[in-house]
Amino acid sequence: MTQLSLDQVEVTVGGDTLLGPLTLDLHLDGITAILGPNGAGKSLFLALSHGTLTPNAGTVLWSGEPATTNRATRGYMLQTPVVLRRTLRANINFALQSHGIPRTDRQAKIDAALERARLSDRAKTPAATLSGGELRRMNLARALVTDPSVLLLDEPFAGLDPAASAAMETIITDVAKTTPILMAHHDLVQTRRMAKRVLFFTNGQLRENALAKDFFTAPKSHEAQQFIQGQLL
Repeated sequence: MTQLSLDQVEVTVGGDTLLGPLTLDLHLDGITAILGPNGAGKSLFLALSHGTLTPNAGTVLWSGEPATTNRATRGYMLQTPVVLRRTLRANINFALQSHGIPRTDRQAKIDAALERARLSDRAKTPAATLSGGELRRMNLARALVTDPSVLLLDEPFAGLDPAASAAMETIITDVAKTTPILMAHHDLVQTRRMAKRVLFFTNGQLRENALAKDFFTAPKSHEAQQFIQGQLL
């Protein structure tokens, strides 16, 4: 389920339109980065795409099915890590338990997720004692452990130091070889390295949907040109 379709989608609060109207057909392949200034609507778009937010108007579909009915097919990593007062391994096990995966099938899946996130040696560590970078990787492992068809990441690098960010970049780039990723991000240099496609938002409007190489070398909208040059929007 890697075909995302939005048709005349709008999110409004108190008469104000926060996102949309938005119509988009997108086949995810590799990393699709969602860019834009703060308040542009990046996190709203991710929440709509995952089905945790229902639009006031319009439809959101994954391969023809409503986003609200097939969330279990996707992995979703929030910007703020969710931490249960358990070991790292137990945190990841909770995701499988929530999806109704039989206990007998969990060990191999957890081991594989820990290895992909480079956390195998920290499995028995209390999650509350992990570093910021380790917590992000734990949440990434938790999103991966259910073998999702697509992965949605909300600012996975926010607040990470350079070493932790580099480690996360390596892992996400490797994951994207087999699992399409839709990722809200703010670092242009990192996005240029990682992304295959860019969705650029300002003020709740999708300004550009382009291959990353085209977006960075020849942005079509004035807003995108300003953003790339580091100007305030």
